[in-house]
Amino acid sequence: MRNRLLEFILSLGFGMAALGAPGADFYQVRGGIPNSQYFFKNDRVGNQYLFFIGDSVLAGTGLKDAGLRYSAQMVKGFKKYFPQAGMNETRHMQPGGSWFGLYRCSRGQAVFGEVICSGHLAILDFAADDRNVPLDEVKLSLEGLVRQVTIYRATHSEILVYTLTPEMLEDYKAGRTPEYIKVSEQIAEHYGIPSVNLAKYAADKIIAGGISAEAFSADGINPTDAGAKIYAEAMEKFIDALMTAIPVPEKPKSYTLPAPLFAETDDNGRIVAYEDQEVKRSGNWKPGQASPIPPFRHLLVASEAGASLSLKFKGSEIGVLDVVDKDSADYEFAVDGGAFKRVAAPKDVTAATMRPVSLAKNLDRKAEHELVLKVASPGTARVGGFLLNGTIADGFAGMTDLQKIDAIYATIDPIKYQPPMGRFANIPKTMSKLRDGGELRMVLLGDSIMGNTSGSQFELLLMRDYPKCKITKIASLRSSTGCKYYREDNRVQDYVLKHNPDILVIGGISNGGDAEAVRSVIQQVRAKKPDTEVLLLTPVFGSPHDEHIRTYTREIDTTTSNFRFNMQKVAAEEKCAFFDMTGPWWQYIQDSGKTYGWFMGDAVHANARGQQIIGRLLEMWFKE
Repeated sequence: MRNRLLEFILSLGFGMAALGAPGADFYQVRGGIPNSQYFFKNDRVGNQYLFFIGDSVLAGTGLKDAGLRYSAQMVKGFKKYFPQAGMNETRHMQPGGSWFGLYRCSRGQAVFGEVICSGHLAILDFAADDRNVPLDEVKLSLEGLVRQVTIYRATHSEILVYTLTPEMLEDYKAGRTPEYIKVSEQIAEHYGIPSVNLAKYAADKIIAGGISAEAFSADGINPTDAGAKIYAEAMEKFIDALMTAIPVPEKPKSYTLPAPLFAETDDNGRIVAYEDQEVKRSGNWKPGQASPIPPFRHLLVASEAGASLSLKFKGSEIGVLDVVDKDSADYEFAVDGGAFKRVAAPKDVTAATMRPVSLAKNLDRKAEHELVLKVASPGTARVGGFLLNGTIADGFAGMTDLQKIDAIYATIDPIKYQPPMGRFANIPKTMSKLRDGGELRMVLLGDSIMGNTSGSQFELLLMRDYPKCKITKIASLRSSTGCKYYREDNRVQDYVLKHNPDILVIGGISNGGDAEAVRSVIQQVRAKKPDTEVLLLTPVFGSPHDEHIRTYTREIDTTTSNFRFNMQKVAAEEKCAFFDMTGPWWQYIQDSGKTYGWFMGDAVHANARGQQIIGRLLEMWFKE
């Protein structure tokens, strides 16, 4: 079976000399991380992310010098070979070992609003947390996790790290290779993934008398500073071998997954958000509630016994992901109409904690199943989502785009907004085409928030309101970019004029508070195409720290110099239409009874619900 290394060599035409050293007795280079080397070498962003997923060892628990963490030492090693590359380690410590990692690295994290697989290199370390899990289960979850990372993005590189546990130390003292290492190495070999066995390196030092077990680690798991220096020594040797064994490729190559090593491995892990259309509620549940802890952006909360949720699915395992504290309620659950079983709330938590729980496993993955979960005691249930190794039906299947956005809008309270009179005075041709028919070419200029605006598909709503008109919408966007950029070097030609707009819509959150830059773009466009009509939008979405949220007023503050007021003045002076969307947008969110995260896809951007706020406000603004 061709593994990643063989595919890489064959694709680039290297001979066997390119293989480099097969590895020392505590590491294996295998296929290396050529894609990551490419990204390091060709760093144009200065912000290369390495995502580490693991446990307390990764967190540096007990270390006086946090810089001795093996993750920090890995970054240091990579910087030695690629000093110009900006590198950041994102460390994700979690309960549940590789089993929960299988779900947390899956495609689509609507419930979290986070993207763990945000970098190009995944470093996976679960030895400490996997030690109390049966090996037959560990091998399936670890292989499923490895596959999930590649499924998420086919150019991701991976490294397996094994840190020392008391059980491993006893095995090495007895001259045995720990079973966990054997299974992990089988997986690493099958997928051509590099691995570094810090456990063996440290155990050899302890056995040889170079350091005592107690001096290496006070609890057998987390190294002391002296122990961490041993890990650092091993990591330096591993990184040197990893960086010199395989040359940097001319371009990254997508990895092709072989068949699973273990027939039972299921790589369909996902977190099904509680607000998915297939999750049915009964009882007094409150969606969109603030979470006491990250990474949840919002939670589904119930405080009455008997409230229930149900989900139909196909798959081998189903579980629940929630937030628990000292006041949490018990659950009862049943699968496929079986007897209800109880999941007790933890009694020993002192603060809010994320809790992943497997409810049923080893199910027939091809069969239809149904889970019923209900609140079974006094207390509060805070549900984030369901852990599913399988699939659910697409609640939007068979719908047109217009039907889909209508269905999304139906999940939030209706928006009430009364647009101002006289708003069409400066866009007569646009309104004429809307009313009387023909093609209306509309260019959206701005950043990713204007991408959210485009994603709302508001033009479908306008064409329903004005059925004679065909709207051709062109999203001319650049992430984190505003008119300070578009006004320079005749960029209005490529971003606006070449699209021959009837109306130009300028908005987003990246104008840097500079309304004069917006004015410059308007004037440049009209200098070459005088009949272009313009609509200016004030900011929506973004971080709560952004000015339009931080200093929000329902009506525009006309007593100070602020972007909303300055945009309004530019619109009046340049004879543009103007929509202060900030006012009704944030008012709606404040009055919704939901936390801001309920409308967010990440820390800055709107999710599908948030996009519908934008789209419906635009529909109301344009409607006569």
